[in-house]
Amino acid sequence: MSLNAAHDRHFFHSFPRPKADESKEATLERGLNILSFMKECGLVLAPEIVDWDVGLISGGAEQLRILQRRACFTELSTGDLPKHAEIFGPIALSFDLAKLRSAGAIPAIYVPQGLESSALSQLGTFCVRGAYHTQHVLRQLNDLKMQSDPAFVAKKTRMPVNPTYNLDLGNTDSAGNIVAQYTIPASNVQNLLQYVSFNNIPFNHSIGVLNMFLNMFYPTDNEHTGNELGYYRQREWRLVAGEINLGDRPVGRNLSATEIGRLQSIDHRFWTRELEVDGVSRQRSDLALLYEPTEGWNFLELVEAIIVPESAVERVIAIVGNKVAVHPQAM
Repeated sequence: MSLNAAHDRHFFHSFPRPKADESKEATLERGLNILSFMKECGLVLAPEIVDWDVGLISGGAEQLRILQRRACFTELSTGDLPKHAEIFGPIALSFDLAKLRSAGAIPAIYVPQGLESSALSQLGTFCVRGAYHTQHVLRQLNDLKMQSDPAFVAKKTRMPVNPTYNLDLGNTDSAGNIVAQYTIPASNVQNLLQYVSFNNIPFNHSIGVLNMFLNMFYPTDNEHTGNELGYYRQREWRLVAGEINLGDRPVGRNLSATEIGRLQSIDHRFWTRELEVDGVSRQRSDLALLYEPTEGWNFLELVEAIIVPESAVERVIAIVGNKVAVHPQAM
């Protein structure tokens, strides 16, 4: 398979990102193992913790760390691919723009980091923080809706419920100490929440929408390299799962123990690294999801071409068949 003219534009997913202590041959070998995993198991939404500096907004009293799980794609011309591959890896999956959009791809939402000299520059971070806290409020409302529903409580506890039961609620500080307590008849809470939710989408749907946004927000500047607008210029699109269901089916699913083991064997250092989420540390592989919006969904069917160095063509054909093109660096 040959590539089209250099000005044709596609979505590309390039991998694996080279490691500082890794030879080109080892990077390519790791990439071929990832490709085999994609063929046999599917597309992994890799977890990342994104830190947002909300110190100026919160008075330094808050640390905002958001878990994102996503697969990333860059809109490029074929001529841009060699430079892109130097950073993101020697294997590139090429996608038709419309096909990837039909699979749920959405552009990343770039948020400018704030400047200490300007309160107005904090507006983007203010929105990220607002979405995070609004999602938390909606989770509390959704929990209250379930706790105040006698049928739900009876099903959960497998015991009959007195319809006049009360809810004992409490606020806690960061150390877990109760700082305020409230006792409210469950029927009052249920009536209030029925009023609030009247003709609105369910709380759990709104939670999913906000989770989707929180998976799409990303800083504008690459502060690791000092490249102003570095992330913004990548023209990144994403597939994310968040907490969105398609019908009654989650868009993403947890990996099985066998799939986790395979990931760790491909890149042990990366997938066993622990990430702290809400004060709890878990291995990255335990937090990953597989993008699987419908039963039997095959990610590789979306791929137009798999672009690899000439030395890897025969091995890629053995893995995925004839969707192979020689990398433009080797042409």
